[in-house]
Amino acid sequence: MRCHPLAFSLFAAFSFTAAAAANAAPLAEKLAGTWTCHEVEGKSENDTIMTLTYRRSGDWLIGEITEVKGSPTLDVWFDSFGGKPLALRRLLANDATIEMEVVEETADGMKLEGELRHVLGTTAKVRETLRFTGNDSFRAIWEDDSDGGLHVVLDRRCARI
Repeated sequence: MRCHPLAFSLFAAFSFTAAAAANAAPLAEKLAGTWTCHEVEGKSENDTIMTLTYRRSGDWLIGEITEVKGSPTLDVWFDSFGGKPLALRRLLANDATIEMEVVEETADGMKLEGELRHVLGTTAKVRETLRFTGNDSFRAIWEDDSDGGLHVVLDRRCARI
């Protein structure tokens, strides 16, 4: 049986694309470096300024989030148990822990979903949608279900320093 040239071309293109996607660095890698961010919480007009600093340490991406008027938050990205690089994330703040997983990833963005656990015993489902605009800026939208459905609680815009 003879292979049609178009079929072979499509197979080769698909194989190359699949291999490239499998070998592509996870989008979270773009976070490495230092960022300054402005965010608006809920409907408040108060702009919070923060600095994010990320570095790669072996298989982990480790970040520190420092707000002008707050304590630092540790942000750790690591491989999933299935071997997907930087697909799991844990944020540790002084009053809460957030555990998330990358549920969708495109060339310029990703969506993470998980759960926030507050020290007072409350929990909430959370979602973060990150969209990169080039290598030097991104926007992060945080949502939670604390009011009976997902609602935007943070809108963060960050630029690389």
